[in-house]
Amino acid sequence: MAADHDTTALIIGGGIAGLTAAVALRQYGIDSRVFEQADDLRKTQVGSGLSLGYNVTRAFKHLDLLDELTGPAASITGLEFTTNKGRHVGTARALELALGILRPALHGVLANSVGTDEVQVGTKLVRFEQDEGGVTAHFADGRTARGDVLIGADGLQSTVRKQLLGDSEPRYRGYCTRRGILQTELAKDGPEYVFLGIGERFVFYPVGQGYLYWTAATNEPPGGKEDGAEIKRTVLERFQGWPDPIESLVQATDESNTFLSDTQDRDPVERWGEGRVTLLGDAAHPMTWDRGQGASQGIEGAVLLAKQLAQGDDPAAALRAWEAERIPRTKKMVRSSRAIGRLQQSKNPLLRVIHHQAIRIETKPSLFRKANKNLLVEY
Repeated sequence: MAADHDTTALIIGGGIAGLTAAVALRQYGIDSRVFEQADDLRKTQVGSGLSLGYNVTRAFKHLDLLDELTGPAASITGLEFTTNKGRHVGTARALELALGILRPALHGVLANSVGTDEVQVGTKLVRFEQDEGGVTAHFADGRTARGDVLIGADGLQSTVRKQLLGDSEPRYRGYCTRRGILQTELAKDGPEYVFLGIGERFVFYPVGQGYLYWTAATNEPPGGKEDGAEIKRTVLERFQGWPDPIESLVQATDESNTFLSDTQDRDPVERWGEGRVTLLGDAAHPMTWDRGQGASQGIEGAVLLAKQLAQGDDPAAALRAWEAERIPRTKKMVRSSRAIGRLQQSKNPLLRVIHHQAIRIETKPSLFRKANKNLLVEY
């Protein structure tokens, strides 16, 4: 790691990407301060699950946090694709360590590493201004903070992004997810199961400490509101007769551990920042969940951003160099995630046949390694 560095970073947002940036910057000898608008850092993450690919496990190894991460997580050993009629489509084995984890557990590992004293909660950014010497952040309560760079890691509705790009609202992709978490004997290290239907999908995988996470994706209008009982009832109706153990998993899930959300993303953009300001994570490249790379790309980007900032004495030039590497990569991730979602939610019989055949081919060991080689990131 690099020696102490004169740069000081202001990180707006205490989510997964923002906290990863703080950990990584510290590893490279760069001071940072995290500002989170929520009053309680622990309440910023809902209890959904995350699948973390090889790029993330390599990133946490690089940050000396892999042992802390594997404690509350489960190993995802590969992928199993099956139709809603129980016909096997394809099997792939994981190339390296991949993990399933509850979002609050991952966030907790990062928060413990950063330390609560380094995060200022209840600080909502309203605007920033910059000059040749640095960046000043202005918060809703009248406070200000000054740093050499400002990193907007403030999520899908990013204040930093709005000031930089003036973006419109995220775009709904045509399907929502009803999700649940439960403790079950089935929650052991093992593959991620993907069941493919006609405009519907059911996915589940272990997330550690005896918990399993499931997702039911259905094509329908956006903006739905349902309580826990309605979520369970809808999933049981829509997925009645699907292969075991789908119905039993949903029935065994406590209503309080269910969630409903729309699937959204934004079209990739050519610019994330200007001067001493940039964007990170969902603020920069919001993508659908279909490839399991939303949070992962934020983590990967945070580590590489810290590395880039530590390599020179011109913070603005470092941000532009990092963006030049990251924008093309995340653009591909956004588009491939969107394409997978479109295919797997399709009701077109021909598209489904083509997609299933592609899965059979792409899950063959040599082709699966080739297709996922871009996740074997060197930090």
